[in-house]
Amino acid sequence: MGAWGVGILQDDTVSDVVGFVKDRIKAGESVAIATDSALSHFSELENDEDDAPLLWLALAHVQWTYGILEDRILERVRKDLQLGNGLGRWGDDSKALAKRKEVLNKFFNKIAKPKPKPSPLPRLIVRKAPFKAGDCLSILLDDGRYTAALVLRADNSNPEYGKNLVASLDYLETAPPSLAFFELRRWLIKTHGNWNNEQDISWYQTVRFKEASKRIRIIGCIDVRPSDPNDSRFYSGWISLGTQITLCRAHAAKFS
Repeated sequence: MGAWGVGILQDDTVSDVVGFVKDRIKAGESVAIATDSALSHFSELENDEDDAPLLWLALAHVQWTYGILEDRILERVRKDLQLGNGLGRWGDDSKALAKRKEVLNKFFNKIAKPKPKPSPLPRLIVRKAPFKAGDCLSILLDDGRYTAALVLRADNSNPEYGKNLVASLDYLETAPPSLAFFELRRWLIKTHGNWNNEQDISWYQTVRFKEASKRIRIIGCIDVRPSDPNDSRFYSGWISLGTQITLCRAHAAKFS
């Protein structure tokens, strides 16, 4: 955990707490119940003199944002401010410490009054993974040629950010791939740059999928085999799907 600025929200701990409360509200909890859920979930923060005040700052921010600031939250922030709690990490930089104190004072003065126009409560926006395991994808490239990719998994455990595990295949032709080609499992291996012959496999979330979908077509569906890859440490955007094949071919041409 760490801070990247003196602002209230410029801190990993605060961001995590705020995000947790918002997720609980999206799941149907009221602001007050979501706050209690956060206090229980992040209870270990109370044992840290630097992180404990951050917990209450985060709760104060999110409650005030939605127009429901409980007295217990406001009073805890007031107490921490008066006692100078949570300023230890700023002690080595007098300028940063002064700025942090100024930010905290402005924040308290702001939340001490009800928000004139509370923000609407966050709603759950379901974004399911666009493909199912076994879908065989034909991807049209900018130069008019086609490449191929096989969907290995669909993960919708996070309803707002469904994702597909997709492996690129070593295919680059003027016509779309046939369904039989996908059964060959000719995985694309990245030989260029610093990839060290890694397979081109990545998780793809729904971000910018609509734009990329114009060049992606499902050829058909095949069974995913137990021997197929089932995870990746990489995350990519759909807009980049299929781009590695041209780089690999260009690299291979240099040594042919």
